[in-house]
Amino acid sequence: MSATLWFNSLTWLVWLAPFAGILAAGVTKRQDPRIEGNRVLRHDTAAIVEHWTHGIATAVLLVSGIALGVLFVPALVGSGRPLWIALDIHFVAVVVFLFGTFYYGANTMLALKRLREHLPTSDAVEFTKRHYGLLLGFKKFTMPPERKYFESEKMAYLMAAATTITIIVTGFVKVAAHSLDVPAGLMSIITPTHDVATVVMLAFILPHIFFAAILPSSWPILRSMFTGHVSLDYAKHEHAGWLAELREADEQGHDGANDDSPIAPKRVA
Repeated sequence: MSATLWFNSLTWLVWLAPFAGILAAGVTKRQDPRIEGNRVLRHDTAAIVEHWTHGIATAVLLVSGIALGVLFVPALVGSGRPLWIALDIHFVAVVVFLFGTFYYGANTMLALKRLREHLPTSDAVEFTKRHYGLLLGFKKFTMPPERKYFESEKMAYLMAAATTITIIVTGFVKVAAHSLDVPAGLMSIITPTHDVATVVMLAFILPHIFFAAILPSSWPILRSMFTGHVSLDYAKHEHAGWLAELREADEQGHDGANDDSPIAPKRVA
């Protein structure tokens, strides 16, 4: 058994992780999605790092958090070793989770267009109905011209963001309680709120894993979270609206590059 819980001896890492994520975002050079021959760049390296640090850490936090709940009572009457191991695993996941989440948050604030592409639009209800109607086999529906992210994903994003913020705020208070005298009344609110948010996150992540990793139709997107790319044919079928936006941006870029009129200023390298 560890001499000291990492939540007690290495607390500074919990406070450092958010700043490390923000600093990393500040020095990261992002790439915008673009068409590259017969494939499309969907995720740059930063997006892949954001996704996997946040996603894997969230999964470990959920598993270790459930383990802590199961092991807490036995630890009161017997050896606390399993509880301590679960707490140390939870600690490592917290540090990675905070880095990944703040890295994503800072990247998003530095380019608000990345936030806007995650937010639902006026098409949310109609596109979601058509999309899942097709998945359920209703032939009367046609594939909507989805943008980079499905409208159903955008609605889920709002819930995931709210839950993540709740977990972080309540988690910070729980960490502070390891070194500060936090009022018992406050902790009586913080702890159940943290637990409820965890249950909500679990309810979100299980369908996410199913629809993003287990369902065969989503495998091209899962693959893109490692390679960064999807095929042009896949983008045409599943994300026609997004592909149209990329083509329009590409055409505008070429028009600007070919404009040699004296009115248009030329870029100097």
